[in-house]
Amino acid sequence: MYQKVRKLAPAIALVAFTYAAPGIADAQQRVDYPHLRAALGELRQAQSELTQANDHWPPGYHERAKRAINDAMKSVRTILDVKSDDNSTAVRRNPDYYKQFNDHVMLRSALHDLRQARNELSAAKSNFRGNKQRALDDIEVAIGEILVLIRHDKR
Repeated sequence: MYQKVRKLAPAIALVAFTYAAPGIADAQQRVDYPHLRAALGELRQAQSELTQANDHWPPGYHERAKRAINDAMKSVRTILDVKSDDNSTAVRRNPDYYKQFNDHVMLRSALHDLRQARNELSAAKSNFRGNKQRALDDIEVAIGEILVLIRHDKR
């Protein structure tokens, strides 16, 4: 009798695990962070705009802003667990959305989305494997550097 039970033990364990697996999968479902996804997409476009910009900012402003945007992108990708640099996770926007911004359209759009992403990330319950504070810091720095560029251009 004992040998029969021993032979059936793996099958019983497999059946038990199969019925328990849906509960495990439900607990590990991803939470969607639409503002973080939007910010990532807009940061990519802002980065492109900065690369092509012919504005005459004081020395160092442009480079600091590019570095801050890159750091924020890296942190947001880490939070969202995005491995590649493709735009598949970005929010698709109607071109009319950008008409609300008068100048530096992509920088202003990124600024708007970064502010919303900061609020969304602050309110998130997860610590994102210890990356939450770093991401919040990188987002704050990017907001500041983008503001410096926009405000300087108005002088």
